[in-house]
Amino acid sequence: MKYFMALMAGLLITLGISTLAQAQTVEDIKNGTNQVKLMVGSTQAAVNFGLEYEHRTGTFGLGAMLMHSTKNSDANKPESTTLGANITSHLYDQNDLDIYIAPGLAVTNMDQIAAGGDDETLFGPTLTLGATYTLNKQWGVGLEYLSLYNWFSDKTADHYNFANAVVSYNF
Repeated sequence: MKYFMALMAGLLITLGISTLAQAQTVEDIKNGTNQVKLMVGSTQAAVNFGLEYEHRTGTFGLGAMLMHSTKNSDANKPESTTLGANITSHLYDQNDLDIYIAPGLAVTNMDQIAAGGDDETLFGPTLTLGATYTLNKQWGVGLEYLSLYNWFSDKTADHYNFANAVVSYNF
């Protein structure tokens, strides 16, 4: 687990430096594009929904997300709310197809981990893999796979995976 933590920290630092190197001037950052994504999906037969925001400059972007996942007692999946930030690298963005990877950090509140138990706050890295197809200048549709890792709590799983369909709006 310590190796994974060091690897994720190194990846975040590397992408952060690359993002700053790509945005050569303050004007580049100011003139970047913005994107909002509506996410709907599932994990362990529970429903997820949320919003993502990204400010993009060239092939890199800085973003934030807010996601809520419902409870599924049959799969022992607690209700959760996640707030996170990420650095997105757009690996392939041609012919209306955008493939990206976004490592980040998130704080998650898990409600009632065990029956009658307390809530648990989790902190750890995230990794999002996604693809979006552009329908026109402003709208796009796609799929995202989000892995949310838990660094410090022993009361819950060490990671959760979320599959989401996304609708994006560029402005």
